[in-house]
Amino acid sequence: MKKRFVSLFFIVSAMAFLSAESEGERQFKANNPSGAAVLLESEIQRGEISADTYNFLGLAYFQLGEYAKSIDAFERGMKSSYADRKKLCFNEGNVAYASGDYEKAENCFSLAVAVSPQMYSAVLNRANARLMQKKYGSALDDYKLYVASVPDDPQRDSIIRLISYLEEQLVFEEQEKVRLAEEQKRIAEENERMQAEIARREAEQAAAEAARKAEEEERRRKLLEEVANSLQQTDTTNMTAGAEEVLDYEYESELD
Repeated sequence: MKKRFVSLFFIVSAMAFLSAESEGERQFKANNPSGAAVLLESEIQRGEISADTYNFLGLAYFQLGEYAKSIDAFERGMKSSYADRKKLCFNEGNVAYASGDYEKAENCFSLAVAVSPQMYSAVLNRANARLMQKKYGSALDDYKLYVASVPDDPQRDSIIRLISYLEEQLVFEEQEKVRLAEEQKRIAEENERMQAEIARREAEQAAAEAARKAEEEERRRKLLEEVANSLQQTDTTNMTAGAEEVLDYEYESELD
């Protein structure tokens, strides 16, 4: 029984501490982000952390235009056992979106939706982040989910028009994909025919060159044969007696 009482005491103490507003939080609510950031960092160093400490710190840095510090504050808060993670993910996504890091924004909003699937504001913001990355298919899915889940949203008509534009865009992209595929096929076929024609001409030129060389070789061969034959013709008065000696002989005909 005593153990149960102690556990209950710590829960009550923690809840009482979390509900207390720190000076850093008061400065933030008083629209003093610079002073709030300094005080909130000090409170974190002292371990005086509430459910909103990191959230206010991240928002204070965001108001100061220090986006990197803002994102760092939200991510530090994700490690805190007190933090409202879906709120931190959502706000971090907004800062990432504002800084132009749409991929990170999409990831943050996805984490917020994973923590709380009914957080449709994160679904809408994720749709916007996907749209900025030209992920039209997944953006369309998110917009449709949002208008189906939040039918009374004041922006409903604008979102429905955007859905219509995205559907047209996806049809256009599909048609363009088919056209490009056909164009690539046509170019590939043209290149194939061109290469075949080049190969044919090169083969003809090679054959003609081979024939010319063969004709030239045949002409040279015949010329060499003619020269060799002329050298082998023997005078009737000269005979060879060996490799280096020539026998000369003369005779007189006894015939009248």
